[in-house]
Amino acid sequence: MGSGLAAALAVGVLLSTCACAAPASEVDNRRADLDVLKRRIDELDKSIAGAQASRSAAEGERVQAERAVSAARRRIRDLAAELARVEAELAEKQAEQARVAARITTGQAELAQWLRRNYMRGGSEVAPFLAAQDPNQISRDLRYLEHLGRARLELIESLRADLRQQESLVASVAARTQTLRSLETEQRSESAALEKVLAERSRVVAGLTTELKKQRAELAELREDEEQLGRVLAVLARQQAEREAARRAEEARRAAEAARRAEIARRAAEAERVAAEQRARMAQPAQREAPERRVAEGEAVKEPGPEPVVGQVTRAAEIAPTGVSFAQLQGKMRFPVRGELVGRFGAPRAQGGTRWRGVFIRAGSGQDVLAVAPGEVVFADWLRGYGNLIIVDHGSEYMTIYGHNDALLREVGDRIAGGAAIASVGASGSVQESGLYFEIRHRGQPVDPMKWVRLN
Repeated sequence: MGSGLAAALAVGVLLSTCACAAPASEVDNRRADLDVLKRRIDELDKSIAGAQASRSAAEGERVQAERAVSAARRRIRDLAAELARVEAELAEKQAEQARVAARITTGQAELAQWLRRNYMRGGSEVAPFLAAQDPNQISRDLRYLEHLGRARLELIESLRADLRQQESLVASVAARTQTLRSLETEQRSESAALEKVLAERSRVVAGLTTELKKQRAELAELREDEEQLGRVLAVLARQQAEREAARRAEEARRAAEAARRAEIARRAAEAERVAAEQRARMAQPAQREAPERRVAEGEAVKEPGPEPVVGQVTRAAEIAPTGVSFAQLQGKMRFPVRGELVGRFGAPRAQGGTRWRGVFIRAGSGQDVLAVAPGEVVFADWLRGYGNLIIVDHGSEYMTIYGHNDALLREVGDRIAGGAAIASVGASGSVQESGLYFEIRHRGQPVDPMKWVRLN
């Protein structure tokens, strides 16, 4: 129904007003058309309500998927850190094992050399001592040599025990390493599967959003057609009333003419004058406005322009000194990520409706989001409009807000240092491009980030 129906109805109005006499059935036809339009509008209202419910459900599933992906990516990051720590421990244990083995080799070589010397000197190192004349001295020397050999054997056995213990520790750490690698592989597979689910649910939400927009556009067009048809019906009703009035006037004139034959000449003249005036009025086309569409055909609807780019962030946040208040860092901090700075604080958004309370930094997906100053995480969850959101409290009623993240790397209660990674860049929530939304608030009120954070 659309512009074609509107044009047809407008032509119908012009023809009716020019013809001066539209049959009563035309009004009935128009009313039937109006009833059809109303039924179609009711159907679309129900369809839109159903589509909105489906989109809300799909959006909820997408939110759950984004949360699951965030948690999976954080587990992968934690497993990678644990694996690196265990591999370092394994390397340390293997180095210790090598050192013990070297000590055993050295002890064995010394013992072999000692035995060789005994053999070369007649089976033992006792011969030089036997030359002594004092039997007591000989006895003491033999006991000393016996203790010396036993000590060397005990040292070697002790080193062998250390080696067995080191081998056991190395095997245990190697088993832990293999277990962590297996867990990391499983976690990456799970993360990949969750990302596929997230992509599918995002596709469903996008499809439902497109269908909803299409239905709303059709509903708006039908309501406009309904208004135009209502105006046509009003014109036709007035024409019908005028025709009925003219018919009754003609009947009255004829009845008066029959009753007053004596005054037939005067009444005939009067009736002729009235008829002439009536015909003159009916012959003039009615000066009524033809229904018009609110927006002419072919007129392009202006889309909101893109947000202005206000700068390029080439250096991200760095390690901030401890023991310094957030207020003392004003003008010394850097933005959380590198990228393209979009929008100005307090300026109207290009899409209209609201003003910028922070800034948006276009950045590549997966890039680390760094805390601009030390603080404590007080919120880390998905929030409508902001996606995966993390908020850091810096004390003295100062907070920083980081939105639309791909994954949250910290939990509520975590103490973090300035420059520490707290999330990774993404496009969660209501945005269509990868980047980070960043706000600074004092006592609950947003402040201009450009007055606090250095661009570069």
